[in-house]
Amino acid sequence: MQIHAPIFLNCFSRGGSNLFWNLFLTHPDVCSPIIETLQIFRVGLRKPRPEGLRAAWLSRQPRLFDQWNLSPRSVLRPAAKTYIDETLYAWKLKTVSDLDMQFKNENERYTEEEVKQARLVAKNNNGLAFMTDCWLDMYPDATFFGLVRHPVPLYESHKRRKIASSVDDFVGTYCRIAEQMLNDADRLERYFMVRFEDMLKEPIGVMEQVYAQAGLDRSRVTKIRFKAKAHYQGEGERTTTYEEGRHYWFEPAEIYKMVEPQINRFHVAQLEEQERLALLERTASVRERLGYAQEFAV
Repeated sequence: MQIHAPIFLNCFSRGGSNLFWNLFLTHPDVCSPIIETLQIFRVGLRKPRPEGLRAAWLSRQPRLFDQWNLSPRSVLRPAAKTYIDETLYAWKLKTVSDLDMQFKNENERYTEEEVKQARLVAKNNNGLAFMTDCWLDMYPDATFFGLVRHPVPLYESHKRRKIASSVDDFVGTYCRIAEQMLNDADRLERYFMVRFEDMLKEPIGVMEQVYAQAGLDRSRVTKIRFKAKAHYQGEGERTTTYEEGRHYWFEPAEIYKMVEPQINRFHVAQLEEQERLALLERTASVRERLGYAQEFAV
């Protein structure tokens, strides 16, 4: 394998994955494959990528990288492992020419050799959380993180974007993915759970925690990189004061220019009380395992 000691982030879409990914991409010893794993290996009827089709064929698993396939994947065939590894490595090398990601610090670019040696951090959303055994078979030195978010505000985001058609639809998906993360964290030494809410409350503390868990040197980081995205403001308007999609560097003391600690409250305010109560009731078991109390009940 050309990739060594990769870091895989298993997340919910709209669950803070961008913020979490960028905590790792802040570190100069880490590079991304530029876009999410499911985008690189996109499958399905709408604009599938050649990489996704070839990986599906080589693995004999048509839904290997399907984000709505909520079933564990089979360990990959040797040819599929080699192809996926080479593809991720090739995408990592795109760092040297990417408009934003070419910078390892605010004003310092990566060399090609530094990118080659950097650890890969890949963002795997939704059903790709069920690929952990595949990755571990390919990369025994991999580190995994499961990022979760409280189901009530997450549902609002999924409902608004029509990712979930109903509470019933959302709850089944949420519980299966969260339980898979929890079970993997219970059985694997290098699989760590992180809550989005803790990241909002103590972003620097969470950054230091995950760096230690991933074996990254905190002293190498002075400023923090974030990608600008529109989000709810206090008045209920979704906007950003930065150019959306671009990356910006912040001093640790400036982090709340990009991180909105009350974002969950703003999402919950858009829901009816009946929806909130139904979500709380139907996710009670998994919320208990995740350490979520009855907040957002009213």
